[in-house]
Amino acid sequence: MKQQAFAHFTDTYLVAIGFFLFFFVFLGVLFWIQRKGSAKYYDYLSHLPIREEERS
Repeated sequence: MKQQAFAHFTDTYLVAIGFFLFFFVFLGVLFWIQRKGSAKYYDYLSHLPIREEERS
């Protein structure tokens, strides 16, 4: 099975498609994290464990 999978690594178009797919998903995640207004949301999430302990 491993030999069959490695046999397709010579297909450069498949490697290129995989690379660009990963690259664009990575850029999309970076832009999603850095979008306007997300700092307040991540700040809220970072304080949730502290708030949960204070309630108990």
